[in-house]
Amino acid sequence: MNGGKTDQMLDYDAGDFEQVKGRKERQKTRDLQKRAALRSLMSDSGGRMWVWDLLSLCGVYHASFSSDALVMAFNEGRRDIGNHLIAEINRLDGGAELYRQMATEIAGR
Repeated sequence: MNGGKTDQMLDYDAGDFEQVKGRKERQKTRDLQKRAALRSLMSDSGGRMWVWDLLSLCGVYHASFSSDALVMAFNEGRRDIGNHLIAEINRLDGGAELYRQMATEIAGR
């Protein structure tokens, strides 16, 4: 058993310039695809509503405090995911405006 690693990961040689270059190119392509998917989601009113609901579920708009340290740690983990999503939205060209549009739409519900 390989601990969940793919054969491609097991055969990777970080000392091989071509493999490193190929991995960087694949990662760049993947990052562009993820950014395009998020832009598409945020460009649609239904997508913005879905993202807002997800951010709300993550608790980004509420304090994480709990007298139980484990509950608070769990809440902070959820908030961290939501904060990461907000950061990704803001990294998009025009992302801050899309976020404002989302907040305005939600306020009007």
